[in-house]
Amino acid sequence: MISVEKAVQIVLDSMDVLESVKVPILSARGRVLGEDIVSAENIPSFDYAAINGYALRSEDIANTSANKPIQLSLDGELMPGSSWDKQLKPKHIVKISSGAQIPKDADCVIQEEHVVRQTSKKVLVYKSVPSGDHIRFKGEDISKGTLTLAKGKKLNAHDIGMMSAIGITEVECHRNPRIAFLTSGKGLADNCGPLPANTIRPSNRYTLYSQLSEYGAEPVDLGLAGNDKQSIQTKIIEGLDYDMFISTVGPSMDDFTFAKRMLEQLGMDIKFWRVAIKPARPFIFGICGDIPVFGLSGHPFSFFIILEQFIRPAIMKMTGCPIVKRTEVQATLTRDLRADNGSTSFTRGTVSISDTGFDVTPELKKSNSIRAFSTANGLIVIPANSGYLSAGSKVTVQILADPVVSNHVNAY
Repeated sequence: MISVEKAVQIVLDSMDVLESVKVPILSARGRVLGEDIVSAENIPSFDYAAINGYALRSEDIANTSANKPIQLSLDGELMPGSSWDKQLKPKHIVKISSGAQIPKDADCVIQEEHVVRQTSKKVLVYKSVPSGDHIRFKGEDISKGTLTLAKGKKLNAHDIGMMSAIGITEVECHRNPRIAFLTSGKGLADNCGPLPANTIRPSNRYTLYSQLSEYGAEPVDLGLAGNDKQSIQTKIIEGLDYDMFISTVGPSMDDFTFAKRMLEQLGMDIKFWRVAIKPARPFIFGICGDIPVFGLSGHPFSFFIILEQFIRPAIMKMTGCPIVKRTEVQATLTRDLRADNGSTSFTRGTVSISDTGFDVTPELKKSNSIRAFSTANGLIVIPANSGYLSAGSKVTVQILADPVVSNHVNAY
């Protein structure tokens, strides 16, 4: 058997980064940039007031104080979207709203509370302010011609907003992989309608669809194929027209062996099928033609571990993501755990934040429990031959969802 690390590397080495395609920026969140974004504009595009107040020359009020106000001439008022074409004369002032363009020769904005209106044309100023005060200058955030987003960046909502601010409506992103999957095996029933006697609904089928979507792929469900050789073969051949194909079966080991044999008959070059990991056995990975193929067992937890440790990193690489692993933290065990001899093992856990850092409580329900997945937000990684891990030990945890905040910890 090969190690988990070696198996993951074989998977990653077998994946190609998908080509870039143009997408509207509103469809780009979560995708990885396939090009550098260089701004063709300045942000801001003009000098503007950061507050409501008065625009003026700082030199005109250099010696002003609360006990020594200075009188200035009020020339008018500026609102956002309007402009001031006249030159601001010495000893003159303009009332200005936040976001309005700074008049020519004004170099600061003073708050309204430091100015008193005497008449419609005269004001008293009771404070001095330095040049540049309360002004947002042209290009101070983004300068024209500068790199704003680098190729390989995974785009978030703020990136979308920034691109819209510099006039970009479309952007090149790596294409999302289209991944086909087939569910086969004896005793499986569809997920709708009454449940026939002695059958089970394949929850993995819907888990797989949802997880692939979460990972950024476009899932293609090829349906249920029972245990009919011709039907399975036809569906597998159909699945090999996509960027990746996944075969998943019911709980029977015979179903897994049957599907594995079918893939081999169709020419799959098996890269590995024995990995020192628990749970997750059995499963296979190989290449059929030039399409990566995964074969998964029907055991719910084994199925999920394969998704997280192998298929998710593969998808991350295909989409151009520079980081393929889940975020990992060091957490304190709240219960005892025992490692598996010879295999890297994974245990579901609930991760919480305490005053001393991260804590993790192992999920002690049976590994085939479907319900347990709804409460776990982390995977405890236990290296092979670690022996007995007592409560209080530090362990590596992969974060699957937001940690729980303890009641006595201030979340804000």
